[in-house]
Amino acid sequence: MTNYKEIVAFLYKQYPSFQKKGISAYKDNLNNIEKLCEIIGTPHKSIKTIHVAGTNGKGSVCNMIYNIYKKNGYKVGLFTSPHLIDFRERIIINDVWISKDYIINFYEKNFKLFEEIQPSFFEWTTALAFSYFKDSATDINIIETGLGGRLDSTNIINPEISIITNIGFDHQNILGNTLEEIAKEKAGIIKENTPTLLGPNIEAKSIFEDVSKVKNSTLYIAENNYNKNERSIPEYQLKNWETAKKAVQIINSNIKINDKISDYLTIEGRWQIIEKIPKTILDIGHNKDCIIEGEKQLLKEKYKKLHLIIGFSEDKNVDEILDVIPKADYLYATKSDNERSFNPVILKNKLNLNNKQIFDDYKNAFKSAKNLANKEDLILVTGSAFLIGDILKEFY
Repeated sequence: MTNYKEIVAFLYKQYPSFQKKGISAYKDNLNNIEKLCEIIGTPHKSIKTIHVAGTNGKGSVCNMIYNIYKKNGYKVGLFTSPHLIDFRERIIINDVWISKDYIINFYEKNFKLFEEIQPSFFEWTTALAFSYFKDSATDINIIETGLGGRLDSTNIINPEISIITNIGFDHQNILGNTLEEIAKEKAGIIKENTPTLLGPNIEAKSIFEDVSKVKNSTLYIAENNYNKNERSIPEYQLKNWETAKKAVQIINSNIKINDKISDYLTIEGRWQIIEKIPKTILDIGHNKDCIIEGEKQLLKEKYKKLHLIIGFSEDKNVDEILDVIPKADYLYATKSDNERSFNPVILKNKLNLNNKQIFDDYKNAFKSAKNLANKEDLILVTGSAFLIGDILKEFY
């Protein structure tokens, strides 16, 4: 098998993927990833890393730290998930995606060796990222956890610093039903004699204080003194910026950082304005806290009527999210192509709104909103990274 698309399709089909299968793809230990990395020469032990976990904001913090180092002349790797359009988005060095040839060669070289282990899709991808960064001789690598922390496949690294952006309710079926339980899972990335940084105003702080003390980890907390002058930057990204900036300053005090946040924020799908007339915004907010932050940002926008396109994954607490969704003039309930998408029929029935429509196809939902919206209106697409990815892939 020498075709890139065939290999990615095979991996999705052959190995359980949380992106497609949900909890059935989750492993409750690190045995597989340790075995995989042992087979390929333990590349994670040869690279410098920064490890980032958190319920929300970890992808943005990773992106900001990555850009800080890149702008200072470093060769920097970035490993994040999920991807929005192309699998290769997950593994980047200095704005260049991992090559198709490298993926093909890695697959052909290791397929037989990996076959007995039967890794999950994320375990396979994590091993690929570590191998690529080692072979590319990067200076520093920003590694985002996939889910949780303690049992996440990325948690075999020994980073320069461990970062936990915040704690909120998401993936309760795996991480626990209380903030304290979730915090204990995230705190699993705290390492012996390695600094730890918490985001501003983090919940369950005592959990992290206790674990840091046991691990002899110096604990830092990002401050909440962000500059609100950049009105186009959502407030939650200002908090993420304080976390990213503080992390770099802790481990590299000589790094130059200016105060223009937009210079360091290049991530897609986070309050991303893709059209100006009518203003069309994509935001991957997929839990209650994300939706609340999005509504705060909506208050800064000027528009006549709001067209809200929503779709969720079936493992989300949809009732909890619907309690806080923005009040829309027109609502379009739909779903992405992902097999874990929440049934839009059920979604529509849960909503007590007059101007609501249901679409089995996100393409028709988006086209309908575009046709109905006037130039002074605002279209907001939210609820799922998979929905945002499908919209970007199809229309942009």
